[in-house]
Amino acid sequence: MDLRKIAQLVDLVSRSSIAELDLTQDGTRVRILRRPGPNTPRPISARHADEGNGQARTVDRQTLPPPDAMPSATADVVVPAPMHGVFYRAPAPGEPPLVEIGTSIEAGQRLCIIEAMKTFIDVVAETPGTVLAILAEDGDEIEAGCALFHIRPTSPP
Repeated sequence: MDLRKIAQLVDLVSRSSIAELDLTQDGTRVRILRRPGPNTPRPISARHADEGNGQARTVDRQTLPPPDAMPSATADVVVPAPMHGVFYRAPAPGEPPLVEIGTSIEAGQRLCIIEAMKTFIDVVAETPGTVLAILAEDGDEIEAGCALFHIRPTSPP
């Protein structure tokens, strides 16, 4: 296997949420592992680039301290992007968005769709609650791990 290809694979793993890549080609096996340290920041918010120019924007990962370093009063849930791709709020062009700010949601409810290489992946809520913020816009190119939604979980009765 070509060293340039290996370097590209290492770069791919370092820029994504992939924890492990195991590839065998022509009898050569390459295994790349990424093990975050205890102080590795978690990606939980997004920032936008190229705003206002009418073209697709890129949403890059931005990080905050690990949850144990954050104030305990923050009980909101951040829904991260599971993969790199294009963010869509609606199930199809011309249809209404799946959720809006203020929408009450159930666990398992579809929040958005991410397209990568003509594959469409649903992002679903893990907890019931209310949508507080939508951090990406329709058509944004997003990175794996960037925050897409802030959800206020429903309090247990």
